[in-house]
Amino acid sequence: MSITRSIRNKLFVLLILMGALPLIIVTMVSAVNMTEELEVNAEKTSLLKNSIVSQYVTELCEKNFHVLRSLALNPMVIRCLEDPNPKRLDDVRNLLYDTNTIFHDRNLTALTGADAQQIVRTDGQPLVNLSGRQHFHEAMSGRSFVSDILISRSTGKRIVVLEVPVKDKLNHPIGMVQRNFNLTVLQDFIQEYDTDDNSIIVIDRVGKTIAHSDEPSFNIEMESEENGRYKYIADIVKNESSTIKTRIDGQEVLASYSINERTNWIIVTIQPYHLILEQVYRGIFNSVVLGMAILILVFVVAYMLSLRVTRPIIQITSAADKIISGNGKIDKIEINSDDEFGQMAAAFNKIRSARDAYQLESELDPLTKLYNKATTEQIGRMKLQSFKDIPDNDTIMALYIIDLDHFKEANDTYGHQFGDKVLLEFSKNLRKKFRPNDCIGRFGGDEFVVIIDNLPNIEIVNRKARDIKQVALDLVIDNIYPGVTASVGVAIVPQDGVEYEQIFQAADKALYYVKKNGRNGFYYANAEGIY
Repeated sequence: MSITRSIRNKLFVLLILMGALPLIIVTMVSAVNMTEELEVNAEKTSLLKNSIVSQYVTELCEKNFHVLRSLALNPMVIRCLEDPNPKRLDDVRNLLYDTNTIFHDRNLTALTGADAQQIVRTDGQPLVNLSGRQHFHEAMSGRSFVSDILISRSTGKRIVVLEVPVKDKLNHPIGMVQRNFNLTVLQDFIQEYDTDDNSIIVIDRVGKTIAHSDEPSFNIEMESEENGRYKYIADIVKNESSTIKTRIDGQEVLASYSINERTNWIIVTIQPYHLILEQVYRGIFNSVVLGMAILILVFVVAYMLSLRVTRPIIQITSAADKIISGNGKIDKIEINSDDEFGQMAAAFNKIRSARDAYQLESELDPLTKLYNKATTEQIGRMKLQSFKDIPDNDTIMALYIIDLDHFKEANDTYGHQFGDKVLLEFSKNLRKKFRPNDCIGRFGGDEFVVIIDNLPNIEIVNRKARDIKQVALDLVIDNIYPGVTASVGVAIVPQDGVEYEQIFQAADKALYYVKKNGRNGFYYANAEGIY
């Protein structure tokens, strides 16, 4: 009874001291709910802004495309591409100059032939060859296209190109007519539209800035990387609108992004997160002040009591965590009190002893002492995670699934004890062919799995596969040749996948191919022929 009373008194004191807990919970829940509500409102407002900017971008593009399509259908342009004599070139040049008056700007309008060579342009700059430009190849495939940010080969300036293919009577592309997008107009629009503390950014498919409400164009011009400043946003964007919490220039922000369907550009509205937090802080300030005195008292007394109460709890919890995580070494818990903590410590010490005895048995196959199926899968997933955690990993991994051919016939002919000896001898010799840190497991019956990592090239994978075949061929049990061979399916990481299920399925399909085509060989997933 005294033991029970000891723990009960401790818990009773703790419950009294935690009288302030409801106040803390209410304050925290209110703060969380207020934060979530403000985040939702911020997202709705930002996505509305994105929609307005996206509509403006679409209207600008369609205005350009309308004129470009008219030019592409003009017989004068078609004849000039088919036979660009000086008279036709002059006529087309005048036609393109007249087009500039529609837009009230001097942006380039140009005509390019099927050989990628410009034949007319309106800005007076040298004619250039566009064979290396994506938008030219899009036009030659018959598509109208809006490019990402490019550096003009004639002027060195940042440009965006809109192009429309010009087709002959057989509807075959024979060239294209293009016009540079007026970035200044878009830049001015979003700077005028963005009147609060938010920022509006338009970026292309690789994260390069097309327009920015907080930065003048000359700052944007300085962005010259192959992949732009906001590439990390472009990488996570899917085909829908959403909001993420991230950091930009060292500041935590909410970034709401949308896709413009006409250009595949990304419109991002960025709201500094501190603006939301300021509203939350104001909302909970009064309740925090009211509860501060109570919390100080609770913290002081609870801390003093925890020095006596929590020490054994920490020891026992730590031991339990190590047992759950499979830690190889767990020290004995030294708690000599005569209350429930002492009883729990004694119980955990018994669990520790039993765990050490059973751990090894639970990880291994009872017959061969190789890893069992569960352990093999666990090690395989760990190796794959380590592989993925290394940036720009230039090594490879391999997973082999091995099936012993004709094992059933040997087992039926010479008996189960002989069959067990075949499996034991094969396992022992197989282990000799691999490194200590390689994973070798038995999945049951005559099926084995080997996982090896940190390989510099495919030649080692080939050699190990041949070693596996040879181990099976060299088996002799009690002076009897059992006549077994090995069929091996091989999957390579990363080319066959980086998830365990992917590479196992690939290797399993490769094994099936070997079994179906004569056995006694190895085969790579996504390859041709058995080796």
